[in-house]
Amino acid sequence: MSGSGDEKFLDSVLKGNVHKDIVRVMLQKSGYTIYNYGYESPFADVKSKLTKNTRNSKTVRRIRSSPDLLVYDDQKNDLMLVEVKMRNDPSPKIRPRLIRRLKEFWNDSILVLVVPHGNVFYAQKIAELETKPVYYRLTDFEKFQDVFTHVRTEDISHYKDIALQNMKKQNESSTEENDE
Repeated sequence: MSGSGDEKFLDSVLKGNVHKDIVRVMLQKSGYTIYNYGYESPFADVKSKLTKNTRNSKTVRRIRSSPDLLVYDDQKNDLMLVEVKMRNDPSPKIRPRLIRRLKEFWNDSILVLVVPHGNVFYAQKIAELETKPVYYRLTDFEKFQDVFTHVRTEDISHYKDIALQNMKKQNESSTEENDE
């Protein structure tokens, strides 16, 4: 299936949203209040138009890098910005460019990784990640439930299975598309 750049962008958004939705539901079930902030925000249409050819102003970079979720913890009376990234590699690599961009505009945010390995859900406060020229690895992250302390172990287990099934389906569909 060949498609335009817009079509590929939208396909990518859909694949990524599955895992953002899993994280969103897991946090909601654990008592957090969740608000859409990133692609699902009022800026969704604008963000889809911000391509590599768009002027690379500070404002454009900030909008393009805005986190996905705004999470409210009513027990701590605290708000957290959360960026969710899925990697289908059991030894995922996070590009330093992503971390630098988040540090520049969203240093107080939390990066959540969903990967087909171990705990599956990992998180780290951006402010606690060092700026370095090499890839970031899982060892730079904590278990999800250590950052989001209201999440129960049995919920992690349940949503871990759902995330792994979705990653497997995405791998199978990617393999089928490459075979065509």
